[in-house]
Amino acid sequence: MRVMSSIVAEVKKKENIAEYIVYMYQIEDLILSYDFNLDDIFKFVIKHMSQDEKVLKENLLWYADIIERMRKEKITSSTKRLSSTQYYLEQLTQLHEKHMIADVEYKKLYTKAEKDILSHITRSGNSITNPVLICINGIYGMLLLNLNGKKIAVEVHAKIKKFGKVLGYLSQAYKEQVQASK
Repeated sequence: MRVMSSIVAEVKKKENIAEYIVYMYQIEDLILSYDFNLDDIFKFVIKHMSQDEKVLKENLLWYADIIERMRKEKITSSTKRLSSTQYYLEQLTQLHEKHMIADVEYKKLYTKAEKDILSHITRSGNSITNPVLICINGIYGMLLLNLNGKKIAVEVHAKIKKFGKVLGYLSQAYKEQVQASK
């Protein structure tokens, strides 16, 4: 039996918040690609996740909830994301700012990726200036290219690997922060 989407999301949220954000981008885009049609999402996505009726129902309810939230927030394209997803991006951004001031190890890691991050900021026409969002978008973009069977240049892999290290560090810091607050 495959693991259901709602559980995948919760595990990712607990273990690696950056992976959770990328996962939610993927789910939001999937919903947009099916034009919010829950029947089609059930038929072509959810139905193939499990044979267990309870799992199918839970997934159906989870997707229905995401659809409802996207409709309430008037999300009609991937240029806008769920406020709950954005909240976690903001949390990582705050950690980035904090660690840039007080964490020598993080600053070294970030410096290795900085040239590539700045390059992507420039390529966006300075419309995206958040370095954490640049890293998330880079990882998500590579995921989409892989899913579409596109060949990815070695230098792009190297760049995305740096983004992944930055996000991995921030995700671990986020996880530790959440655990410390319990």
